[in-house]
Amino acid sequence: MSKKIKKSITIFLIIISIIVAVISTFFIIRYFIEKNKIDNVYETYSDDNVQNRIETQDTTTNDDLMLQIDGERVLGVIKIDKINYEGLIYEGTSLSTLDKGIGHFENSPYLDGNVCLAGHNYSGVWKNLHTLESGDTITYTSFLGSKEYEVNNIQEISETDWTLLNDTEENYLTLITCVKGKPSLRLAVQAIEKK
Repeated sequence: MSKKIKKSITIFLIIISIIVAVISTFFIIRYFIEKNKIDNVYETYSDDNVQNRIETQDTTTNDDLMLQIDGERVLGVIKIDKINYEGLIYEGTSLSTLDKGIGHFENSPYLDGNVCLAGHNYSGVWKNLHTLESGDTITYTSFLGSKEYEVNNIQEISETDWTLLNDTEENYLTLITCVKGKPSLRLAVQAIEKK
């Protein structure tokens, strides 16, 4: 192999290494920024702090108790160990909100009743939500307190069927996402509060 070819290969490998390093650094920084936001929400919304915040802050609505992150009100954090997901929950379900993380259906309760959330089904969000099974645990931390839920209902529903979003007397967490390859369907995962 000639020196010219060796030099070209070496330069090519150096360029590829630099590109990989830059991309890796971007994702590492992004991970730590997101983790810092989540840790801040956990600390602020911890059970020890919730009651104190409710009693001492001059609030007229629950919205006043929510943190503002990325220009949006943050309801809390959802953690699903089975699919290795932990992310912020933003108020609302607009596309711009869902591009940032999980969205809370504004007409559903914040803590008691049927708390309803939506998220995209791509990598980094709820791509693997369909792998959940009955009995799996979901942890929900909000500005009003924390609850643990156990999955008890998984089904595909029509994109226009929102009956699972109706409020309930028991405490439920309802998660909605798209179904890959089936644009007219949504995956609904419901979990009931652990007693």
